Amino acid sequence: MMYSVIGILASIVLFITNRDCFLPSCRPAAQAEGEQLQNQKLYRVFLFGVLGFYLTDALWGIFDRYKLTGLQIVDTSLYFFSMAVALLLWTRYVVSYLKTSRPFGILVHVSGSIFFALEFIAIAVNLFLPVLFWFDDDGVYHAGSARYALFILQILMFLGLSLHILHVAYDSAGATRRHYLAIGLFGLSMVIFIAVQIAYPQFPLYAMGYLIGTSLIHSFVVEDEKEVYRDNLEKALEREREHMQKLEDRRRALKEALDVAQNASRAKTAFLSNMSHEIRTPMNAIIGLNRIALEEPSASDAVKAHLIKIQSSAHHLLDLINDILDMTRIESGSMEIKHEDFLLADCLVYVNNIIGSQCREKGLSYECSTKGNVDGCYRGDAVKLKQVLINILGNSVKFTPAGGSIRLTVEEKSRFNGQVTLAFMMTDTGIGISEEFLPHIFDAFSKEDASMTSRYGSTGLGMAITKSIVDHMNGQIDVKSRRGEGTSFTVTITFAESGSAGSGRPAAGQLDTAGPQDAGAEAGDTAMEQTDSRTEKPVSLKGRHVLLAEDMAINAEIVVMLLTRHDAEVDVAQNGKQAVQMFTEHPAGYYDAILMDMRMPEMDGLEATRCIRASGRPDAARIPIVALTANAFDEDVKRSLQAGLNAHLSKPIEPDILFALLGRLINAAESGGEA
Repeated sequence: MMYSVIGILASIVLFITNRDCFLPSCRPAAQAEGEQLQNQKLYRVFLFGVLGFYLTDALWGIFDRYKLTGLQIVDTSLYFFSMAVALLLWTRYVVSYLKTSRPFGILVHVSGSIFFALEFIAIAVNLFLPVLFWFDDDGVYHAGSARYALFILQILMFLGLSLHILHVAYDSAGATRRHYLAIGLFGLSMVIFIAVQIAYPQFPLYAMGYLIGTSLIHSFVVEDEKEVYRDNLEKALEREREHMQKLEDRRRALKEALDVAQNASRAKTAFLSNMSHEIRTPMNAIIGLNRIALEEPSASDAVKAHLIKIQSSAHHLLDLINDILDMTRIESGSMEIKHEDFLLADCLVYVNNIIGSQCREKGLSYECSTKGNVDGCYRGDAVKLKQVLINILGNSVKFTPAGGSIRLTVEEKSRFNGQVTLAFMMTDTGIGISEEFLPHIFDAFSKEDASMTSRYGSTGLGMAITKSIVDHMNGQIDVKSRRGEGTSFTVTITFAESGSAGSGRPAAGQLDTAGPQDAGAEAGDTAMEQTDSRTEKPVSLKGRHVLLAEDMAINAEIVVMLLTRHDAEVDVAQNGKQAVQMFTEHPAGYYDAILMDMRMPEMDGLEATRCIRASGRPDAARIPIVALTANAFDEDVKRSLQAGLNAHLSKPIEPDILFALLGRLINAAESGGEA
């Protein structure tokens, strides 16, 4: 039974130590490549051969115990066949794994094949003539001459192979040397085991030798797989490092590109700001002198007609400058949407006053109406809302022939959780828009007809700016139109409800009570009535002392002429430093207002304003200071207000706006308010 015990134990040990080779689920995650993969396949087949060899050992002991001679013959034949297969695969594995020299490798291959053939022939002959083994009548095993010959042949093969491997190991180093020495010594051990097996056939030394050998070689296979795993891991890490490096390079490139773009954007903004300032300065002179010339009593009707055309062209150029600046703010991301309380009625009065006046001049009918409860106070950006409405309605005025009509309707769409959605519907009976151009109406510089610039003065930026403003307000703008049938715009914006109460003014819906034709005029009248009803009565400038800080002589001359026509007395300072000196040298209350340019030599308008406010004089905190400047960006307005100015007017100056603003500020200062 010794064979059975040894065979069973050897099979169990072989399976446990090589379970990763027998069970795919137990194999390491590493995937071998090339020769290593071939080595593992050969080793796996070799293991199955050795396992078969052990199983015949285990069965042989059982058959011998119960004297099953017939089964013993079959089992012993399989035993010798498994031995031949194992040795054949062993030789091939050793040649492949150890990468022996080509002549020796061929010799080992041929030797293994010859041994397998001789063993197979001996097994076949033994079925008819007992040359390998036989059993007597008592079932006792007897070894034949062929058995001894085959064992001796194995001894020679193991001895020759081992001596060669040990020789190669002598010239090797590291892990390779350890492997070669282990396999060479195992071969010598097998020579000893086989020699003892010849003398004592009942001892399973051959099986024990293979058990030691397979366990030894398995350690090499595991080490190889670990090496493959390490290699694959290192390759994966290298790929990851390369990927991270590429990402870092890409991030750096994107950052550099972003820096370049931001620098370019800042440069463009600075350029446009400077250009705006440089253009607005002469534009202020052109528009101001043109306005003065139009008011000259001695000017003939023909001259006034030319002056009106000059005024129209100047304002068109100014609109173009403003549109370009708006697009610059949008592209640079510097557009800000304010969240301040405002009365919708005030916005509609402002819009109706402007659009109504334009409609009257062109002979158009204009009507504004409301639906639902839209007369409250909301929280949002009233300035941007007015800009959107005036842009769209201004286009309606521009593209609607005389005799046509324009209508603005404001309707509450929903109210929930402190949010109110309002829809502003604007329709006209103008020339309309073709279906082909409609998808491009909000594209910058897009024009349906190139001749529109000459006929209507279109810049091609108004709708793009309007769409961007609406988007920034988280709103939506829709347009419907057909050529020759008019256009309909709907702007939908959600505002927050304001906690502020209304001012008791007339509801916005009352603005159109006088009928469509007179709505614009009534809007203007209503605006004046509302102004009369508040902390704001018109103030005469007669006898008022105004300090003007302006370094450009022509601009100073124009402002002086405009103010003196309203009987105001004007002192001119050529820079900010001189303005501060003139203010402090005169007694408190001498000046009623200060008009301050921003860009001046020696001291700019912002610093001059700070000095005046910090002078400690009784009137320093109350005196109205207004910026009259070509700086027209939102940032310029912020800087002005932060420096202590009351208002910021961009050149060219509209005289009516200037006079109204001065009157309101002077009135507030005299009523005890502070700047």
